Amino acid sequence: MVNLFSYVDNYGDITFSEKSFNDIDNLVFSSLAYLDFSNTSVNNGKHTLEEIGIEYLNKCDYKRLRLRFAQKEAYILLKKIINKKRYKDIILYNYIYTTNKDTQFSAVTFKISNRLKYICFEGTDELISGWKEDGKLACIFPVPSHVSAIKYANDNISFFDKDVIIGGHSKGGNLALVAAMYIKKHKKHKLKKVYSNDGPGLRKNEFESKEYKSIKKKYVHIVPDCSIVGVLLRNDSYVVVKSSKKNILGHMLSSWIVDDDELFLSELSTTSKKLEKSIISWLEKHDDEERTMIVNKIFSVLEDAEVDAFNNVRDIKKIIKIIYNVRNIDKQTKDLIIDFITYTFNNIIN
Repeated sequence: MVNLFSYVDNYGDITFSEKSFNDIDNLVFSSLAYLDFSNTSVNNGKHTLEEIGIEYLNKCDYKRLRLRFAQKEAYILLKKIINKKRYKDIILYNYIYTTNKDTQFSAVTFKISNRLKYICFEGTDELISGWKEDGKLACIFPVPSHVSAIKYANDNISFFDKDVIIGGHSKGGNLALVAAMYIKKHKKHKLKKVYSNDGPGLRKNEFESKEYKSIKKKYVHIVPDCSIVGVLLRNDSYVVVKSSKKNILGHMLSSWIVDDDELFLSELSTTSKKLEKSIISWLEKHDDEERTMIVNKIFSVLEDAEVDAFNNVRDIKKIIKIIYNVRNIDKQTKDLIIDFITYTFNNIIN
């Protein structure tokens, strides 16, 4: 399969001065943001990707690490690129990782050249625990990670910067969007692009705001054809890429098909379109207070059914327990949950 790994193999020895930054480079950095650089020298001076990568790989044994999907593909990608001319001299700095019972936030900055930097936010993985704050995106603005992202972006865009790209995958894409919307006015003109790679959209208030309109022309929202994350909340136009996987596995960046040095474009699946319409209809029916109660109930239902990751939804016993537990939820919310379960199950077994 031709994917971002293939792109690195084909273009890894071509520098950014020889071939400019593109959408697939954006996927590379968004993937690397999932790695935990806490035990490296990333914040002790400015070190290259090669230096930090070697240090990380020496300290982190792949076989001993309990890596989830996104971390696994990031680990494999790091091994591929640390010696590549295109990436090895990029400077990594200002890595941050914080977590508590209410939120999880991580970010890192890549200085690609004297002219260009990429500020990247980590997203969530398939674990349900990481999606609780994501659920709150439908009810609250800003969530704690939004506040952290806005501060991080402002702190990492300086007077001397020329071109800045902000991006991320999954929740990281939503954080990138919000950070770009609310960075200080005198820094906003430095933005070259804003990438959300299958990240959720915005509530109606923020979607219709002047802040969103101020960065809309620079905003690139890439989703797989089987998207279930990128179609959440309100969104504008999509760049739809063909995925080699289905359902939540199509959320993985390594599943996105690449045509040489470009994304292999496609269209949203019928099921993704249906899910998008169902979500908008649900949002319009419930106010923020009702959404908060429902989101809390949904996660309670999932936890009670012992679903700790989205790929657990294939378990028939857990599906039955979820359906039983949602019997007292309002019909539209119940239908939305059942649609999601049906979509997940059908795509996994097909």
